[in-house]
Amino acid sequence: MKSLINRILQDGHCLDGGILKVDRFINHQMDPYLMKQVAVELMNRFAQARPTKILTVEASGIAPAVMLGYMMELPVVFAKKKKPSTMSDFLATTVRSFTKQNEYTLIISREYLTAGDRVLFIDDFLAFGNTGLGIMDLCRQAGAEIVGMGFIIEKEFQGGRKVLTEAGMKHIESLAIIESLENNQIKLKGVKIRKVNIYEEASRCLLCQDAPCTKACKTGDPARAIRAIRFDNHKPALRWVKDCSDGDLERAEQACIHYNWPIRIKEIVHAIHKDEVDESQYPSLDINFCGIHCENPFFLASSAVCTNYEMVAHAFDAGWAGVFYKTICLQEIKEVSPRFDAMHNNATHGDFYGFRNMEQLSENPVEMDFDILRRLKQDYPTKVVVASIMGQTEEDWITLAKMAEEAGCDAVELNFSCPQMKHEGMGSDVGQSPELVKTFTSCVKSAVKIPVISKMTPNITHIAEPAEACMQAGADAISAINTIKSVTMDSDAEVAGQRTISGYSGRAVRPIALRHVLELAQMPEKPVLSGIGGIETWRDALEFIQLGCSNVQVCTAVMQYGYRIIDDLVLGLQRYLAKRGLTSLESLVGESLPLFMKPDNLNRDTIIYPKFNKELCVGCGRCEVSCSDGGHQAIVFDRTTRQPRLVGTKCVGCHLCRIVCPAGAIGMTKRIPKK
Repeated sequence: MKSLINRILQDGHCLDGGILKVDRFINHQMDPYLMKQVAVELMNRFAQARPTKILTVEASGIAPAVMLGYMMELPVVFAKKKKPSTMSDFLATTVRSFTKQNEYTLIISREYLTAGDRVLFIDDFLAFGNTGLGIMDLCRQAGAEIVGMGFIIEKEFQGGRKVLTEAGMKHIESLAIIESLENNQIKLKGVKIRKVNIYEEASRCLLCQDAPCTKACKTGDPARAIRAIRFDNHKPALRWVKDCSDGDLERAEQACIHYNWPIRIKEIVHAIHKDEVDESQYPSLDINFCGIHCENPFFLASSAVCTNYEMVAHAFDAGWAGVFYKTICLQEIKEVSPRFDAMHNNATHGDFYGFRNMEQLSENPVEMDFDILRRLKQDYPTKVVVASIMGQTEEDWITLAKMAEEAGCDAVELNFSCPQMKHEGMGSDVGQSPELVKTFTSCVKSAVKIPVISKMTPNITHIAEPAEACMQAGADAISAINTIKSVTMDSDAEVAGQRTISGYSGRAVRPIALRHVLELAQMPEKPVLSGIGGIETWRDALEFIQLGCSNVQVCTAVMQYGYRIIDDLVLGLQRYLAKRGLTSLESLVGESLPLFMKPDNLNRDTIIYPKFNKELCVGCGRCEVSCSDGGHQAIVFDRTTRQPRLVGTKCVGCHLCRIVCPAGAIGMTKRIPKK
């Protein structure tokens, strides 16, 4: 039973003395769905035995026995361990308990176990066989025939099956057999234990606030370690659990409040290798952007994540280098409800890959917003405060820009890109017109001395055209991109039964954002760039920096996970620099640009074949399905051995098989000339 085996490996805990705790799903807290699966399997295995009654022992055997009785439409009787005062005529036998190391008496009323009964005994564990011997004795006393014994888990190394067989029991079935619990490690018969995929397991973590696992651990911070793994820092994660014992980690697992099964914290920690990068060698991430010194490249994007003083101050305290404050305008803004929607995988919650919003600009009075910016700059002089503004006329743009400068802002960002503005002549419609963005950029440049940053819309075929116009008007930098116009169809996101086109963001848009950034970076007059779009991890940010961005802005990931992601953004990028022996973030800016060329210049005379790893392959056959139906029919799947085989004469090296493989069992060979 694969589902049972998975639960044993995920939720079972070993204790000294050969004890396996399964109290999370069998003998204290019970999983009814699993019990139903257990009953179905037992019914299949004992159908030919034709039992007339199911017998078990209180208390752990009752759940599977009752479920099986329901399936087989048979009465269920459980032997009691203490005689009720109302029971006078009964059968009794003495049994020694392995777990409790004592003797107890099993009692059954003669009324419920009689001659002629064909008894099927069901229990949770088969260990030394003592309980089974007791049941056989009770059946002998009653004159009943025992036709089989079924156990959820058998501890083979304790010899119970041999004891029962020698006592005359011919039909014994166990759904999971434990070969060994040596060193408190579960070894299941016929099961090849695969190492936990730490990223896959960490992605299940709920990233709890005030995490119960850490509170239970006491000697470390497993929640922080798991968060580090979730955001692509698995080796540095060890620093938060280096002093934890297995007992500490097990207590942390037991405290996990995951709605399904607990995160396998102990396995995750044991699977991490020691970090070869010395954290004392981590360099600074400071960088210049438009002549402004930034302590690191990570900024909050103009959005719902920075709408008041308290929010931005919290972010600054957490470690964010700067803020592009939520866009300020002179028009009255009224938002709708609900205003957000998200794209999840089916039946999942929380971890969305795409995010749609109908939010517009700041709802605060203009004077209030500029007072907030003034206070932020006064209270956090080393942080970078950028006012994002949007006007409807030249006068509006100039007025807002001057107010930003008077408030002490380091720069002003011109929002030419909001995809859902209700006011005419504002938002992404402006950003699609090179003439308008040039006019508004020019008037702002003539009105203020602080740097002016033009923010581009992705809702355009050639993003470089309005960007070039902005540069001609004197823009000091370009921000890209804002959200992508989109439609989602969830009725829960309707506004009073109505729908509209609005902005799409999140990790799903990152490749599109990178494409726009690349086009901007390849302009003849290379602009200073601020990258935006689907950034969650430091690797995401690195991609934007390597295409030419001097800083990056983050919004959706903060909405999803909180300001705390700055910890791993900084940690990962610092470690990356140290690993490469670099001392300056500037050295990474634009380093990948030479790799990009037009399609007709790509190498078309060589090939890389996929390489199959039989040790990792689980035999699912997904590679063959995809290659057959969406590729070049270059994989043969042996249904007996459940192993794929590559047909080299048909393979074109497209690597669809490698991409779809869910086990990561397909790698790459060396590049060779085509035959």
